[in-house]
Amino acid sequence: MKIIADENMPKVRALFSHLGEVTLVNGRNLTHEQVKGADILLVRSVTKVNKALLEGSQIRFVGSATIGVDHIDLDYLSQKGIQFSSAPGCNAQAVADYVFSGLSHLYLAKGVKWLDRKIGILGYGNVGKTVYQRFKALGCDVCVYDPLKQHEDNEAANFVSLADVLSCQVVSLHAPLTKAGEYPTVDMISGAELEQLAADSVIISAGRGGVINESALIARYHKLQGQLHLVMDVWDGEPSINPSLLSLVDIATPHIAGYSKQGREKGSWMVYQALCEFLQLPTKIAYKEAISAGNISSIQLFDGVCKEEMLARSMHALYDVARDDARLRYQYRQNTKENIFDWLRKNYVERDEFNTCQVKHHSEQATLTAVGFNQS
Repeated sequence: MKIIADENMPKVRALFSHLGEVTLVNGRNLTHEQVKGADILLVRSVTKVNKALLEGSQIRFVGSATIGVDHIDLDYLSQKGIQFSSAPGCNAQAVADYVFSGLSHLYLAKGVKWLDRKIGILGYGNVGKTVYQRFKALGCDVCVYDPLKQHEDNEAANFVSLADVLSCQVVSLHAPLTKAGEYPTVDMISGAELEQLAADSVIISAGRGGVINESALIARYHKLQGQLHLVMDVWDGEPSINPSLLSLVDIATPHIAGYSKQGREKGSWMVYQALCEFLQLPTKIAYKEAISAGNISSIQLFDGVCKEEMLARSMHALYDVARDDARLRYQYRQNTKENIFDWLRKNYVERDEFNTCQVKHHSEQATLTAVGFNQS
């Protein structure tokens, strides 16, 4: 059995080699010629899986080690009887870590306090729900907009209108990119919606590029005379980045919010498990074997700083989002790579999730647990 796999899937050879011959490829540039003789295709979000890629091939199973499926033509796969599996929730903790690391950066760099601000979340999938629950556990005033999930939710989350979310002082975007259906998300935050943003607001975009209209965001930024704090991980037209927007944002990263070591490994393992089920074979590698432990297991904090700074110091000990911003800006200034965006993703400096580490503090243990650190 021939397996074609994105070279950026971690542990892909270790997991899948006992099932067949694994060939690693550049997912962004994958061609029909490369897949036509394969049985299994394993991808990440940079690969468009559609008729043009698969027509005439013998692919029986497509696995995407990601939470989103906007890069997959699900109708085509269904028509051809091709089994599909993704990894919903695999990087939810990692993206939540990114959000809170971004807020901590804004506090340390610009003095932006956020614990007492009203928080609005767009999207209540696995990621949005995880981010919501962390804010809720911290005691923040948090609300969420997701008309599809609102009818399914049984946990009495604080669902509100899009206008209500955009009137919040911190807005965190986690919606998928959709162009059809009752509630399409492409350009759903544009000129009229952005007018609701007040000066000194925070926007964290860590879902999909294209949900927020970048030209309208730039216009609103200038109208507010720069009094807008922007943390951008996703971009319309990736792998290209709008240089005008890049020059304005506080944090710019190359779609790596979910790129924790553990999150990426979970994505690979979830697809591995699904493929074994499809092939009716037992899994030979257990979940605990596939997921790495963290490099820092314990941190001790002491009194003397406010709660925002205490959280920032502890979170940045594990992951400081500013390092990814600095690396991106440096590489774009150097401009020596053929595709800087994808090079940064392929050569990402690994980071661990907050949940791999216990942070000890005699009076703030509950707060540290709420933000995602290990309780044990």
